[in-house]
Amino acid sequence: MPVVTLLTDFGTADGFVAAMKGVLLTIAPDAGLVDVAHDIAPGDVEAGAWVLSQYWNLFPPGTVHLTVIDPGVGGARRAIALVADHRFVVAPDNGLVTYVVRAAASWRCVELAEPRYMRPGLSATFHGRDIFAPVAAHLARGVGLERLGPALNEVRMLDIQPPEKAEGEIRGRIAHVDRFGNLITDIPDDWVDEAWHIVVRGHAVGGLRRTYSDVDRGELVAVIGSMGTLEIAAREASAAERLGVARGDPVTATRGSFSR
Repeated sequence: MPVVTLLTDFGTADGFVAAMKGVLLTIAPDAGLVDVAHDIAPGDVEAGAWVLSQYWNLFPPGTVHLTVIDPGVGGARRAIALVADHRFVVAPDNGLVTYVVRAAASWRCVELAEPRYMRPGLSATFHGRDIFAPVAAHLARGVGLERLGPALNEVRMLDIQPPEKAEGEIRGRIAHVDRFGNLITDIPDDWVDEAWHIVVRGHAVGGLRRTYSDVDRGELVAVIGSMGTLEIAAREASAAERLGVARGDPVTATRGSFSR
């Protein structure tokens, strides 16, 4: 059974997601549809890119990831489909695939340009229904990527600088704030250990611990999160609220002695 995942900022109150599912199941009735999330903040492409990065390569080869956070719908931005490490992503070309492209061992991409794989009478405001959903369904049915349009050598990437590590110092950023208020950074797990002193936008956190319960309730703690990066949390509380920080704020680490 082919699998199609859906990630959008459409919410569930207006019927937009159901419209896409109707198109998908009309073209690929055997597809298994997996709702990832539909409550990404409206137009928040960076949040969508981060969420996509958490699961795209955990699904079996051949999975089609339908990803629609599209504030530029109807404008000059391209519509694309790519295959990365044997999984497909169908999305607007606005940076949503940034983390996928960075992580993939190999990838190929096309611009969606073949009308036979789209709905007739395209709406200028709902490409999720009229372009992305039908293309995802055709991919799930086995249509080759090359049949969807011309090849692209590059895609739009979000302007996000990777973390930097020099002798005795690491500079990164908060890449995502999850629903618990945990601050997920872009600093890889193998860059830090207990000898590093971690600071978030001027707020000292201390050294690395193993898990949240290694500190008292409400205290800040630095751990290696499930995505393999440094994470700053507050036990049973929101680190984001306690520190007044948000995505994009700086995170640094320095080697040296400090008190726990």
